[in-house]
Amino acid sequence: MALKRYRLVQRRKMLGFSQERLAEALGVERSTVVRWERAENDPQPWHRIRIADALQMPLDQLQEILDDVSVATPRGSIMGDSTGHTPPATRADLLADLRAFLTRYLPNHTAGSPSASLPEVRRAVARVHGLYQRASYVPASRHITDVLRVATGLTRSGSGIHRATAFKMLAAAYVAASKIGCKVGDGETALLAADRAATSAQLADDQALAAVAAYQAACALLRFPDRIAEAEAVTDANIDHLARLRSSPHPDLISAQGALLLLAAIIAARRGDTKRAGRHLSQAQTVANDLGSDQNRLWTGFGPTNVTIHAVSAAVAAGNAERAIDIGSRLDTSRLPIALVGRRAQVHLDLAEASATGSDGSSLAVLHLLEAERVAPEVLGANVQARSLLLNLLSKERRSATPGLRPMAVRAGLLT
Repeated sequence: MALKRYRLVQRRKMLGFSQERLAEALGVERSTVVRWERAENDPQPWHRIRIADALQMPLDQLQEILDDVSVATPRGSIMGDSTGHTPPATRADLLADLRAFLTRYLPNHTAGSPSASLPEVRRAVARVHGLYQRASYVPASRHITDVLRVATGLTRSGSGIHRATAFKMLAAAYVAASKIGCKVGDGETALLAADRAATSAQLADDQALAAVAAYQAACALLRFPDRIAEAEAVTDANIDHLARLRSSPHPDLISAQGALLLLAAIIAARRGDTKRAGRHLSQAQTVANDLGSDQNRLWTGFGPTNVTIHAVSAAVAAGNAERAIDIGSRLDTSRLPIALVGRRAQVHLDLAEASATGSDGSSLAVLHLLEAERVAPEVLGANVQARSLLLNLLSKERRSATPGLRPMAVRAGLLT
């Protein structure tokens, strides 16, 4: 069985390295690079420092890429489909372990697992959220099940404040699981994880976390074409609930309310109610002003810049490509917290979608997708919006106008 480190290959190609050039930069033979990419052996520690420097990434991210080994697909075939049919946009394979964990329904399935302390669980939860926000979707999906397992175990030990805090950590872990499910396009898994996040937040008596769980449930519902009304009902109810709590505002509550308002704007735009979408965006701007700056409370990334990002998304959802492109041209994402790599990439995905609606916009759409890939290399391989865009562009491809499209589809694992 042939193996391959597709993400390592993808990163090398994205930075313009051939195997020969990378080998020369690292002071090794080309055959050594070939063996690394085929997962025949691992780079020595002294090589890893040079590889990380050449590929412009921290060592921990390089380790994640080296750990990601897949079965190689025969050349000339479509990734994930030997029949020649169009490959699916959704990367369902990323969530197999998570789905198994969520659907096992055994009360003692964590029995025998090594126990972890509250600080260890807190760090693990923060790490998986950080991976997600850095658009490292593959390692995030790989780690989330273990994080849920140890967080669940923590809720079964201790009592009082300690137990409440443990349920907060479990709620935050389920929120991360729901985010990953939404990103790869698995609405059922995302909804189940969001529901468990809401239950855990209620057991912890944490209003802000419960609101964030509701936000994730609405996001998951939007993955189902016929459940947009349910998503809207969830967001409206929680926006109203948080508005009643604003007499003693806490930054977490403000951020949760702002995130819900932004999602409500997207939902309204999808329903064709641009006036309502505009009102929600205006309300979100007021809430962002109350917060005062771009923050990342409860991993929402909410703040003034995020309001503008969602204005682009709302314009795309409403089918107003010209407005989306106009807002996007004036958007400065450098104000976002540095960890929000995925949020920066999202701007280019939305602008790619807006550009693709024009009769001659495919070339500009490809440029935005290339920029999204530069910002977040994993976005093409896991993000369902990016993969759907690539498949759409491939269906109307003009090779002379979009020379970068097919190589990008190869890197995304949609073509070989």
